[in-house]
Amino acid sequence: MELKELGKRVLVASWGIPLILGALWYGKLLLVAIVAIVVGFGQYEYYQLSRKKGAQPLLWPGIMGGFLIVIGFYFLKESEIFAELLVFILIILHIELFRNKPNPLLNQATTIGGLIYPTLFFPFLIAIRELPQMANQPYQMGAYWLLAIIATTWVCDTAAYFGGSAMGRHKLFQRVSPNKTWEGATFGFIFSLATMFVFHFFWLDKIAIHHLLVMGAVCGIFGQIGDLAESLLKRDAGEKDSSHILPGHGGFLDRFDSLFFSAPISYFYLKYIVFNI
Repeated sequence: MELKELGKRVLVASWGIPLILGALWYGKLLLVAIVAIVVGFGQYEYYQLSRKKGAQPLLWPGIMGGFLIVIGFYFLKESEIFAELLVFILIILHIELFRNKPNPLLNQATTIGGLIYPTLFFPFLIAIRELPQMANQPYQMGAYWLLAIIATTWVCDTAAYFGGSAMGRHKLFQRVSPNKTWEGATFGFIFSLATMFVFHFFWLDKIAIHHLLVMGAVCGIFGQIGDLAESLLKRDAGEKDSSHILPGHGGFLDRFDSLFFSAPISYFYLKYIVFNI
């Protein structure tokens, strides 16, 4: 990485990380606002990538629907969120009917796709933060759970990058991401387990170590799959980054793609396996 790009990355991280940590700690509507921003920009990037393939998605109806779905993760039950999604899909189908634009099938598919990825994935961070209220746990425990999942996912990304750069020999998925290697992926997985072990030792000793190791494995495996899934979208659109909104980081999809996969799976594991709610 060039020194100039590294400087940009550090500058963005210097204000982005404290903002995210503050939102995690406080939770409630502050976290909802941060998630809504990430989802909104993520949808915008997704729709811009789809335009490269000739689609004409319904940008603003899609983003507005995404915003209301994010809000729903705070105020509504799970079944009500999916009902909300169904309503927006029906609205999009009706709007497209009267648009008179070329490729209506492609337009509908990409608009609805933006209501699912990242809209239906990333807000599970809100669900995790609010989960202690259903699990009869102190509210602040949700902040520790979230911090563990986010830190583990990002440690995995970092370890995979440096491990692959230093020792990578065997390509992981060359068709999608030519620079990723099995060695790097293995480094990421190992450091994911190690990070969850550290959280168990210092902050999450109330959760059995085997549960945290499973969650570490989830972040280490599905986080990397999330990264590959987003790389596939960019490669299909002929783009290196999802956007240039975040200097040194690319776009919001580039920065948070791993969490799109690890967050919902971690939520369901915590809710149905760890706490059996």
